[in-house]
Amino acid sequence: MNAILDQIADAYTPLLLAISLGVATVKWMSGRRWFWLRLLASALLVYGVMFTDNRWHWWPAVGLDYSTHTAAALALAIFIGIGLGTRAVWILLGTSLLAYGELMFYLGYHTWLDMGATAAVIGAGLCLIYRAPLHHLYRHRA
Repeated sequence: MNAILDQIADAYTPLLLAISLGVATVKWMSGRRWFWLRLLASALLVYGVMFTDNRWHWWPAVGLDYSTHTAAALALAIFIGIGLGTRAVWILLGTSLLAYGELMFYLGYHTWLDMGATAAVIGAGLCLIYRAPLHHLYRHRA
């Protein structure tokens, strides 16, 4: 049973990534070509914090473990939610993130405190990313 649950856990982030790339493509085709920059900035945040933690051991210093899985899933879910923007999508994303967290906890990947601390730090960074007027950085030349 745990082998199946492992496969489900392993498939969650790639599924979110595939959906995110679809959302980015739709935004690109509808003229919001700068929207993909938020996905790139989110990836830099998630993996930048991971590399920083690997270097300076901030999470272990307080008895925690940085959850790259949580960070990536949260960043992708926020990207999808903002890109699609319907209440039903937000409810589905929130529910799936909580279920994913419970699955990671059940499988022993991370504690809820690991995931919560990671989500708080990444969430704060994502707030900055989505408040930034990135559309001014992209200038389409005809």
